Amino acid sequence: MAIYLKKDLEIKNKLPQIKFLTSLGTKAHVKVGILNLMPTLEDTERQLMTVLDNPVLDIELDFIYLDSKNKDPEKSLYFHKYYRSFEEIKNEYYDGVIVTGAPLEHLAYNNIDYIEELKEFFKYTKTHVKSTIFLCWASQFGLQYFYGVNRYNLPAKVSGLYEHYLLKETNLVRGFDEKFFIPQSRYCSIIESEVVKRKDLILTSKSNESGPYIIESVDGSKIFLTGHAEYEVDTLDKEYNRDLKKGLDIAIPKNYYPDNNPQNKPLYKWHAHSTLLYHNWLYYYVYNPNNN
Repeated sequence: MAIYLKKDLEIKNKLPQIKFLTSLGTKAHVKVGILNLMPTLEDTERQLMTVLDNPVLDIELDFIYLDSKNKDPEKSLYFHKYYRSFEEIKNEYYDGVIVTGAPLEHLAYNNIDYIEELKEFFKYTKTHVKSTIFLCWASQFGLQYFYGVNRYNLPAKVSGLYEHYLLKETNLVRGFDEKFFIPQSRYCSIIESEVVKRKDLILTSKSNESGPYIIESVDGSKIFLTGHAEYEVDTLDKEYNRDLKKGLDIAIPKNYYPDNNPQNKPLYKWHAHSTLLYHNWLYYYVYNPNNN
């Protein structure tokens, strides 16, 4: 099937494998929004459009920005040209929304300059979105905002490819192997005991090394992913080299490079699970044939 962008993106021309529509026909489709909080806008756009590209559904896709985050003059021009503001869409309804992560884990929530508008956006998803995915940092803040589940700082950054396993079989992980690899890249983790004691949350998947991975609300309206299934094969490599250039004392991403040697090209060990995860979300949670 295909993706329809209300506002064309520059990255669209670099994705020949994806079919883009010039207009929406009368065929049924789903409407999805992506609130992009990442500084690497195009990388995140490419990663998420690649995993959302779906053989069954047409997708009307909006990229969204927060007005209070829009302070960089260069990004401001980009946002106005290619994205829609929260103010512009706040009376519209979406079948699905993705809130990306952000490099903010060293900041207390109240010290983030756009946190009040982000809270307003989170509140908006409760009434205007069928199902929302919160990624990495957004999953940490989302769990605290909606459920009072807290995070804690890790002694060192979790970075690498970690083996995960299923604790609960939900539609989101339909077709998954019992064990699978997912990239993780973060400085904080969720307090697992606060998740499992809640009857309105499901701990669907975790890793013995990196902790909780998939947490779902019982009604499927909220999905929290602490890891990055959407990462491309070289994303962790780029992050590692970026941190080295900053002079950070950073470990080699775990289980990522063959022979643990950064000179070796990493293998793409999570692509199948990444694709399945997002396609399951689109079909069973966003489209949801049982409710259409």
